Amino acid sequence: MYHVPHGVFCPDTPMASEAGLEPLVGPRNLDAVKEMLKQAGYANEKVAILVATDYAQFKAIGEVMADIMGRIGMNVDYVATDWGTMLSRRNNRGPVEQGGWSCFNTGWEGVDHMDPANHYAIRGNGDQPSGWPGWCVSPRLEELRNQWFAARNLAEQQEACRLMQIQCMQDVPSVPLGQYVQPTAYRTNVTGVQKGFPTFWNVRKT
Repeated sequence: MYHVPHGVFCPDTPMASEAGLEPLVGPRNLDAVKEMLKQAGYANEKVAILVATDYAQFKAIGEVMADIMGRIGMNVDYVATDWGTMLSRRNNRGPVEQGGWSCFNTGWEGVDHMDPANHYAIRGNGDQPSGWPGWCVSPRLEELRNQWFAARNLAEQQEACRLMQIQCMQDVPSVPLGQYVQPTAYRTNVTGVQKGFPTFWNVRKT
């Protein structure tokens, strides 16, 4: 059921692979990352993390993010807010000092990430109307997305997605953090319940 490492496509579905996921596996060295930040020119600038605390899962992820980022030497501004306010601020493209932001976390249904068609978090179309907050510019990601649509068979689709995932680990439009499964309970006298998100056809009482 659970899959580690988790790629940009939903695990155990046709487009999923482990191509390019080397950065997400293996031991972590926080001291080395701290040194890499210094070498990259980081000079204690404020890093604003938008955290929707009215969603338990996003609050938990945000707290871990803030802790790790603080431990590698970042000047973290933990912006605790509700989901609606987070979405509003997320549209601000200005610097942190003018109400902008540095990162946020969110979640999707697995079916949304089964292929590139509806996977907004790996788009590379920048500030186009369909661009996703973060506004990644990656012509290569867009090229591979179009290649997936033009594929003649499953093998060609899978190859396009494999290359997309490798490119995502270089351009980093978003970072896949993992997955969780929502448990469902129903009475023993109910039959016909399908796997996946709730639907109410085929369900009967015995």
